Amino acid sequence: MRTFDKQKAFGQHFLKDEVIINNIVDAGLGALARRPGHSLLEIGPGKGAITRPLLSRLPLETPFHLAERDRDLIDYWTGESRVCTFLKGDFLDQADEVLRSLGKLVVVSNLPYSAGTAIVVKLASLSDCVSEMVLMFQAEVAKRIYSGPSTPDRGSLSLFIQNEWETERLCVVPPASFQPPPRVMSEVVTLRKRPQALIPLGSALEHKAWNDLLRLAFRHRRKMIKGNFAGTVWQRALEESGVDPAKRAEGLEWSEWILLWNSGKENACNQ
Repeated sequence: MRTFDKQKAFGQHFLKDEVIINNIVDAGLGALARRPGHSLLEIGPGKGAITRPLLSRLPLETPFHLAERDRDLIDYWTGESRVCTFLKGDFLDQADEVLRSLGKLVVVSNLPYSAGTAIVVKLASLSDCVSEMVLMFQAEVAKRIYSGPSTPDRGSLSLFIQNEWETERLCVVPPASFQPPPRVMSEVVTLRKRPQALIPLGSALEHKAWNDLLRLAFRHRRKMIKGNFAGTVWQRALEESGVDPAKRAEGLEWSEWILLWNSGKENACNQ
């Protein structure tokens, strides 16, 4: 295995806090213990702050997959005997079929700030093969993932993720936990696939209609939902649902989203 030249790792922040590392490792191994027959996928191992402790405790029979895009880090990890599959290049460019071919997965990652949102959306969309995730984000992104109704960070990402995933903040990660320290706070979030989606989406048309509903509902955050839905297929659905039209989207409870969806999904899918 080649040595790693940290001078070439422009823009990367490497985790060094042993308490945070142990929290992530414990959460990842706990998820695997709940999911017999699952493999472990780590995205962006860096220099191995999380990887080495994981591998030291990972059962030998558990397949371990690695994804990395940095050329120097690819060289650094090439030859690691525990890696069953090495996904090289940008994770967002990996075909869904390739990821599904790895089998049932638990995913662990200190995600890059620039791509964290896009990566969690991709993973969340693969709920047929991904069962649990332990992911680190920039704090402002993490809050959007787990925030509840009537909180300032509640948005379309919150609803998109939480529909199929139970989300929880595992820990806060201050800048001093990294070398070099970033200028922002980070948080680790756990995501566990729900036994059943809060709003089941059984077809591509329903997925599109749900995404369109979220986009419309949050397009003007300060507006009441009746203003955001005016002139759209969801205006009538709002009237028929019994949901308070004077509410803002971030204030709706899941029970209200379900009422709204059930009132408008047929028209939305057929328009």
